[in-house]
Amino acid sequence: RLGPRELLVPVARGLLVVWWVSALVFLALRLTPGNPALLLLGPEARRPGVGHQLVLLEHQLGLGRPIPVQYWLWLKPLLEGKFGNSDLSGHSVVSLIGGAAPPTLWLIGLAVLLSVPISIGLGVAAARFRSSVLDRGVRFVSTLGLAVPPFWLGLLLLLALAVNAAVLPANGYVSPATNIGGFITHMAMPVTTLTLYLVAVLTRFVYSEVTESLVADYVRTARAMGLSELTVVFWNAARNALIPMVSILAASLGPLVGGAVLVEQVFGLGGLGELLLNSVLDRDYAVVQGIVIFLTIGIIVLQGLADATYRRLDPRVR
Repeated sequence: RLGPRELLVPVARGLLVVWWVSALVFLALRLTPGNPALLLLGPEARRPGVGHQLVLLEHQLGLGRPIPVQYWLWLKPLLEGKFGNSDLSGHSVVSLIGGAAPPTLWLIGLAVLLSVPISIGLGVAAARFRSSVLDRGVRFVSTLGLAVPPFWLGLLLLLALAVNAAVLPANGYVSPATNIGGFITHMAMPVTTLTLYLVAVLTRFVYSEVTESLVADYVRTARAMGLSELTVVFWNAARNALIPMVSILAASLGPLVGGAVLVEQVFGLGGLGELLLNSVLDRDYAVVQGIVIFLTIGIIVLQGLADATYRRLDPRVR
């Protein structure tokens, strides 16, 4: 069992990371050229005699106050669990995030579920038949997958399957509760795009770990005992080598979320990526900061769960 110190230190570290990220995002938005009040006024800002209205709106947003004061005015309700309302639409930030989160969560979740078994199979097979055509092919494809940006691969799939072949819809999202068939067809290309990227990352790790395990002493002992090659590879070598994959998945969460945001834009899923980009362009401070805090907390929680799982699986770490 973990003691109080082992529990408090990760929590304190996570809170420090959340605060640091919130401060960075806040400063980045405030230092970006442009006046959010002008964007909120829209066409009205071009009409004469709106100076008083502009000053009043800037005062409501707190734009005329010093940066530390603006940050505290935003941080104080956040500490109370209140993300505030959108400066542009007036809707609750929580409701906006809740409405945009399902496509993003489905995209990341399905990509992880598909990429893990595929990576294990390819990595173990390439390590078992090292220096073969299969080995060279797997390593070449994984290297190519790391070199190709996910959004560019998404554009290729979009051009091939939606524009030229017209077998899959080009954009949009359908909830699985509404139409499971539509959900599958709309998510096929986005999930494939993100899965191929994640497979490239995980396959290289599996290949490296299993290759080292196959020449370890305990594997040679297992072979000397007369165990079948299938048992040696999967039960002895692969099982021990794949335990650290939990940590690799946790470390890949940040880039995975970033890749998902770009993939969403390519296929128009209407998830957190699209909401974040539109909010940045509209200088909607509350929504941008709310999305970033939500994603940061989610990544920290998942990484904490991955660390706990790793400790559970590997007695040496405990």
